[in-house]
Amino acid sequence: MKAGFLIPALLAAIALPATAAVPTLDSVYPPGGKKGSEIDFTLNGKFDPWPCSLWFSREGLTFTPDPDPKKVGSGKLTIAPDATPGPVLIRAHNAGGATAPVFFMISDKNEILEEEKDNSTVAGAVPLDRSALPLVLNGTLSARGELDSKRILLEKGETLFAAVEAYGLRSLVDPALHLHDAAGNRLLLEHDGPENLDPLLTFTAPEKGDYILSLAGFSHPPAASVAYTGSKSANYRLHLALKRDQLPKHLGPADPGPDTTGDILAPGRPVVATLKTAATPNRYKITAKKGDKLLVKVEGRALGYPIDPVLRILKADDSEIRKEDDTNKSADPEYLWTVAEDGEYSIRVSDRFSRAGDTMRYRLSVTPPVADFTVTLDKSLYLMERGKPLEIKATVTRFHGHKDDLVFTMPGLPAGFTLTGPETIPEKGGEVILKLEAKADAPPVGLALRILAKEKKAEGDPGKPVEKAAVFSFKDDNYRGPYVLDEIEEIWLTLPPVKEEKKADEKEEKPK
Repeated sequence: MKAGFLIPALLAAIALPATAAVPTLDSVYPPGGKKGSEIDFTLNGKFDPWPCSLWFSREGLTFTPDPDPKKVGSGKLTIAPDATPGPVLIRAHNAGGATAPVFFMISDKNEILEEEKDNSTVAGAVPLDRSALPLVLNGTLSARGELDSKRILLEKGETLFAAVEAYGLRSLVDPALHLHDAAGNRLLLEHDGPENLDPLLTFTAPEKGDYILSLAGFSHPPAASVAYTGSKSANYRLHLALKRDQLPKHLGPADPGPDTTGDILAPGRPVVATLKTAATPNRYKITAKKGDKLLVKVEGRALGYPIDPVLRILKADDSEIRKEDDTNKSADPEYLWTVAEDGEYSIRVSDRFSRAGDTMRYRLSVTPPVADFTVTLDKSLYLMERGKPLEIKATVTRFHGHKDDLVFTMPGLPAGFTLTGPETIPEKGGEVILKLEAKADAPPVGLALRILAKEKKAEGDPGKPVEKAAVFSFKDDNYRGPYVLDEIEEIWLTLPPVKEEKKADEKEEKPK
């Protein structure tokens, strides 16, 4: 976040009443918009008093609240013509505090809204203007059992590409895409995608005619009743196009480049490959020396492919040294291999379900491990009490022999505030406490800040110290694959204004 964001957020918080209740923000509608447009914008939550202010994680957005007290949560959102497409985090805030962040997407495609009609049946599908493709349809599965349907004309041999963003926006819904012919016969059903719960659908029309695309959703996390669900926060974005490259890049697989020729694997030289024959792994030769430490890593899901890779490290006689499937809650395996003796070895990559084909792609790398660290915060927003230090819990995770202690800072912290970190970090990492204190006369604040952690190099260490931001991770127990953003660097800090007390001579007299 640029420093220019800090001052407006600080002033906005000070300008609001000290008695403001902390707002809540469950979702925003629409969940996305086209750059260079102004849209009606609705905040779903509680806002007392109204209006409140909005913070955005990137530049180019301006919210103008509706002053009508009967239209709490409503206003206009202006998206600048030069706004960068991609995910934005939004918080509502006032002097009392701020909300947890919600997602909004900026696009450069045509954006339309789902019509408020009874579309709970395939027969009720509303015609879609195909001349507007590619486009993004913003909607809400607002009622239990709702089925949002669109009718589209396709020429014979024409291919429709459809991609949903709902789970990826942290909507509490597990979407499913159905495709029917004009008579209502279901031709295709896509549920989960290769990376998360959001489905992708590709359909080539066998004949010219009308086809019906329907979107519904199950509860996420799963409910006891397996039925289509809905709520005012079950928002989605349905991307539709007649060419694959017209869909946003983040909704399709990355391009790792052409397949690498040969079967020789060398440290520092990754290979890109495709599993071409079912139940037949790809095999690579590698020469290693005793004592070598090598990080062997396969990336498939991380690149957006549906492959579920399995990694095997074998001796020359094909006896197995190690087998890895999923690692760190990811379908992509990795293993830190300490070589026991000089020799020739082989590495095999296969799919867990013995699949093959153009989508079974991956990148295999073998590299010396690099010492590294991450810092994860326990919250994304913090509320201070005057006269009481704030304890911020942070978890330091060390990788591959990282040993340096860390120095913590908060750039942009106003005068009167002091952040103190631990002198040393446990050798194996773990939880540490950062203490934030404010002087009695410190100004009230409501602003977004980052906590930076910088390596404290030992005397004589020639290495350049690494500095990185601590993050709050969205990966909770409901995590089922990547969101449009998995973490946030900007935390929100609130120190409310001093409460004003009435003087003795201003107090109301009690009735006699």
